[in-house]
Amino acid sequence: MKRYITGLMLLLAVVGCGKRHRFDYIDIAASELTLAGLREGFEAVPDSVAGGRTEYLLGQGLPVADVLVFAGEVGDTLFPVPEIPYGYACQYITAEELLEGLHIKNGRLYTDCGLNARMLYLQDDRMSLPVLNKISQLADGGAFIGGVRPSRPLDQEDAVVFQRTVDKVWLSGNVMSGKTIRSILKAARVRPDLKTKTDSLTFAHRRLPNADIYRICNAGSHTGKTKIVFRVMGRQPLVWNPDTGEIGPVSYKLKKRSTKVILNIVPDDETFIVFCSFADKRKMKVK
Repeated sequence: MKRYITGLMLLLAVVGCGKRHRFDYIDIAASELTLAGLREGFEAVPDSVAGGRTEYLLGQGLPVADVLVFAGEVGDTLFPVPEIPYGYACQYITAEELLEGLHIKNGRLYTDCGLNARMLYLQDDRMSLPVLNKISQLADGGAFIGGVRPSRPLDQEDAVVFQRTVDKVWLSGNVMSGKTIRSILKAARVRPDLKTKTDSLTFAHRRLPNADIYRICNAGSHTGKTKIVFRVMGRQPLVWNPDTGEIGPVSYKLKKRSTKVILNIVPDDETFIVFCSFADKRKMKVK
């Protein structure tokens, strides 16, 4: 009986601590160590080093991308940067990286260096059979693939097998030709990494195991409070000023699958929002 009561109390402690159990994936101790390390490095950059704090933060972790772009295997061909909808980002991947370092798990694409994305975008209709076979493997694993449908094998001896493989792969529901990146991301149910009504803002996102770092730049004349919704859950945002080295709180509200931040911006401004510590409060208002 005593053992039963003890087990029940432990269960209630886990389930009954407010809504904290929604973010049990957050390692609080590791997050605080990460924050302390980031803060130490940030504050150690001398004021005399122009852009030093920006360079430091942008050197942390790995870039976050929802789309991996494959420009093909023929190095003398240049393609325009694909139209990526606002709120998402892309990273280019080489043929070697695709063949040797790209893997599929639970429908997501992972590289050996730690990058992960939801879709692969193809730009060249010329392709070798080994690359096509790898794309077939990724498609079978649930990866969303868009862009150009391959039509020209790099080795003519493989033409029959090449066409047969293309026909098979492009019958998959998650492989789409003639669709925009926006529509494919919507089909894959990938939410924007960042949403705002202030169209002059640009962003870059870096991810560490226990932190998310966003660089926010205002390229326009907008001044004042701006609402920004980040695709981050359960972590408290802090404002890091790369010019002064100051770190401080910012108004925020935790949403179901994101965090809304109220940020004061000025023209030609650059600031960083760092999510690291566990957010004990669902919302905070900073005057």
